[in-house]
Amino acid sequence: MNVNDIPKVELHCHLEACFQPQTVKEIGQTLGLDIPEDPEIFKREWLITEPVDNLEQALKKFAHIQTLWGSEETIERLTYEACEYGVEQGIKIFELRYSPNFIQGANAKLSFEKIHDAVVRGISRGGHLDIAVGLIGIVQKTLSLKEAEYTTDFIIENKEAFVGIDMADMDIGLEIRRFAPLMAKAKKAGLRVTLHSGEENVPEAPQHVRIAIEELGAERIGHGIHIIHDPGVMDFVKKENVLLELCPTSNWLTKSVPAVSRHPIRKLMEAGVLVSINSDDPHLFDIDLCHEYDILHKELGFTGEAFNRINDNAAACSFLPPDEKQKVWPRKIPAIR
Repeated sequence: MNVNDIPKVELHCHLEACFQPQTVKEIGQTLGLDIPEDPEIFKREWLITEPVDNLEQALKKFAHIQTLWGSEETIERLTYEACEYGVEQGIKIFELRYSPNFIQGANAKLSFEKIHDAVVRGISRGGHLDIAVGLIGIVQKTLSLKEAEYTTDFIIENKEAFVGIDMADMDIGLEIRRFAPLMAKAKKAGLRVTLHSGEENVPEAPQHVRIAIEELGAERIGHGIHIIHDPGVMDFVKKENVLLELCPTSNWLTKSVPAVSRHPIRKLMEAGVLVSINSDDPHLFDIDLCHEYDILHKELGFTGEAFNRINDNAAACSFLPPDEKQKVWPRKIPAIR
């Protein structure tokens, strides 16, 4: 099977970790960063290619990446190259998400407005007849309520450029409830909601997913794999037609699953849960989306027919406007909601 030829939908890709290594080295030189020329040393120091102890350890690797997004020109270039990458991967419907707080964190001179305008320019430059690109704004779960409100309001104020809003970063358990009014405000403004939840293998993970849907209005869940341990929550997710944005290699690298061959994607599908296939942080993990298809084909026996079914459902659950999606999608997009 040539997975490159499969028309794909990518719903869960962090813009900040979608970069070309050569571009990183070029940008690093202009910033005076000590970026190794040796590919193996670069992988070891900058990327995550072997499982880390936990999600927190994986997130620390983002500190290197954060320094790269230090100017409007760089942000525009990296965003443009992410769109070009999508075309190369055969992605037809591509949702990129970014956190203004994350980018600003190491680059205080950049306002949210400057960051966002540069991202939008990059997407505009990367416009292509064969791909539809949407933008999701991230509110980090680790922000104070006041900071989270500021970021949410910024995303709402720029809603013409966003298709949705997300909450990402470390799992904070039941404390996530304090952000429910902010997600309700975003939803009322017309933004769609997806939340990172159920990624870490803890006993409470299934209930965290239920709360994300019931109390924070999530229409999709980033990861959510550990609902597999709770048939009741699985039934709830299925009943609500909530799609899980699954990222097999990412889950292995953060030790959420012991191996890609033991990823619950097939069991979730067999239970009737909607799923999509995603790369999460592709170049931080030294992978691309085609790699995810190839490994699912080899490790779990996924066929072209299964991939098409998954992608049709993902197209239906994409937050992009229906007419924009259908223009680039090779088949009639099914009605799910």
